[in-house]
Amino acid sequence: MPDSAVLMEEMTTFEVRESIRAGKTTVLIFNASTEASGPHIVLGKHIFRARYLGERIARELGNALVAPVIPFAPTDAETAFPGTVNLSPEIFSRVNEELAASMAAAGFKFIVLMGDHGANQAPLKELAPRLDARLRSQDTRVFFAGDAYQKTDAEIESYLASNGFPPSRHGGVGDTSLLWAVGAQYIRPDKLAVGNPVERPYPKQLTLGPAGFEGDPRRSTPELGKMFLDWKVKNAVAEIRTLLRSI
Repeated sequence: MPDSAVLMEEMTTFEVRESIRAGKTTVLIFNASTEASGPHIVLGKHIFRARYLGERIARELGNALVAPVIPFAPTDAETAFPGTVNLSPEIFSRVNEELAASMAAAGFKFIVLMGDHGANQAPLKELAPRLDARLRSQDTRVFFAGDAYQKTDAEIESYLASNGFPPSRHGGVGDTSLLWAVGAQYIRPDKLAVGNPVERPYPKQLTLGPAGFEGDPRRSTPELGKMFLDWKVKNAVAEIRTLLRSI
């Protein structure tokens, strides 16, 4: 096993055990979603981003592994489009609860719940303190880390607005650029077009229109995406280190 291995699904059970014994006692449980984002973005957008981000964050932390990404989550207007998978918030939380219990049984001392999808954030934030109280008896602590998503997405939106990019949201410039930087195979450049107008202030429910996305992604680039991914990694690492120091 390479010393740099951090993705648990690419490791054997013995390699995971030895990594924990060697000090990698933090595990990232990264939640994604399988959802429609227009004709130019694949359904696994959040899955591929979460796996990419989880690996980079774990390497930067130096003491962490990444559990297999959870590919399903609560979804919203995306359910009107083929291929979207929807979980109720209750089932979504229960899946995370069971996975966290498995990670605690494996010997991890610090469990970090994360999400690369908007509807993941509230259930995970609510679940983390309940799991923390329950698993303390096993000498395991549980945290929610949301800065890779919410804080960074606010920074991305501010950057795009101040640099004259058109309003975007679901499937827009930020969304498309982020995934493009993860892998060109996940984007259909010939399908880039103007989507549903972005409502301000944002409505409680997505307004995706007939094509399933909001805003104008035509100025998306992998270069923008790489910069935004770097911000997500930086914010996540800083937040997780702060959380672990707070114990």
